[in-house]
Amino acid sequence: MYDGLQTKLVQNVESPLKGVRALNLQISYALSRFENSGGASPSVPIDSDQDSGVAAVDNDNANRFFGPAALDRTHQISFGGYADLIRGFQVSILAHFWSPLSTSLVVPSTNRVTGEIFRTDFTGDGTSSDLVPGTHVGSFDRSINASNINTVLENYNSTIALHLTPAGQVLLQNGLFTAAQLGVGDSLCYTNPGNLPAHSLCAVAPPVTLAPPGQVDLSWLRALDLRLSWSHKLGEHLTLQPSASFYNVFNFANFVLPGNALNGILAGTPGQINGTTNAEHNVNRVGVGSGVYSLGAPRQIEFGMRIVF
Repeated sequence: MYDGLQTKLVQNVESPLKGVRALNLQISYALSRFENSGGASPSVPIDSDQDSGVAAVDNDNANRFFGPAALDRTHQISFGGYADLIRGFQVSILAHFWSPLSTSLVVPSTNRVTGEIFRTDFTGDGTSSDLVPGTHVGSFDRSINASNINTVLENYNSTIALHLTPAGQVLLQNGLFTAAQLGVGDSLCYTNPGNLPAHSLCAVAPPVTLAPPGQVDLSWLRALDLRLSWSHKLGEHLTLQPSASFYNVFNFANFVLPGNALNGILAGTPGQINGTTNAEHNVNRVGVGSGVYSLGAPRQIEFGMRIVF
């Protein structure tokens, strides 16, 4: 579901200043919300792209965690235009300033051989690596951010971790195992599994790592491109147009684009929303791309020659 308010202002002026023959300016703004049910891996942008077919996060209730998609941007500001100058010169600009994407808080798999529904299936639908209970798709950098994520994670560790999931509760209620055998409240399950009591199954939710001091948020996309060109006529039917284009002319450092966003899987390592400080944020920095220019890439200069006939 996409809801948005989009506006655009266009201005054309003839001879506004000495030496400027014509001026065209445009600015656009979109205030929007793009939401979906999250995808098979709601912290991975491609899995939250409805064009690829979004799977439900919860098999029993497809829209249970409906929220901001991983490709959602609340604010998108773009502006640009050109100025036709005397003697055949032209200057043009194009700029984008887009607010951060979002991601989901996902409890990582414990990587045990079997029984993951007893550890990270918090809804009882048969899928594991669920969202942190109490959150929804796209919670990070919306209602939760780097300043309060540890409050959410501490609450999870104190109320959910080392407790039974719905699958474990069924075993307990039917008298098949005791709470101690399932590992309720036993911190050795994840800190020192080699010293577990005999017959302990460790079938409880795992604790998650708190975010480090200086944890970063997802970031704005910022880019401003500048192009200078000159038109020179050779006879009546031939025009030469040499140009120089400066992409991201101010060399803004951009981070967290789709395909290389901060990951919401709470494993506590660089590149994730509970393990990335400014010093480690380069793992998500936008590189030069595979072509002449990629949106948000470091500054690049392109020289061109156009022949019009």
